[in-house]
Amino acid sequence: MKFTDGWEDDWHIESGDKVLAGKLLPIFEAYLKSLQKKGVAKSTFNRHKSACHAIGGYIIDRVFHYQWDKYKESEQGEDILLRYLDGYDGPLIHQDNESWQREVDTTSRKLYTFIKNLDP
Repeated sequence: MKFTDGWEDDWHIESGDKVLAGKLLPIFEAYLKSLQKKGVAKSTFNRHKSACHAIGGYIIDRVFHYQWDKYKESEQGEDILLRYLDGYDGPLIHQDNESWQREVDTTSRKLYTFIKNLDP
């Protein structure tokens, strides 16, 4: 079983979003596997997993629901994610809950570093 099973269904808005989800999910999966290999505590792992789910949903929502952002089908998942992660903070997802937003920011910083360290 994959850590990201069912996420594309959670994020589903319209038919084209499955292509974008398919580009994001392998990166989230690899990141979560790397955390598991490091032996992080289960609660820490679950916080990162929830934040990854929120980040992916946010991206899908911006592209397909609100059509604020565009992406090219030729873009790699890493490049898409790096448009939303800058190494300092994550996207503003939980503006009404500072604690949850801090978790998104923490995961965003770590995910940014993970992506930057991937072999080309």
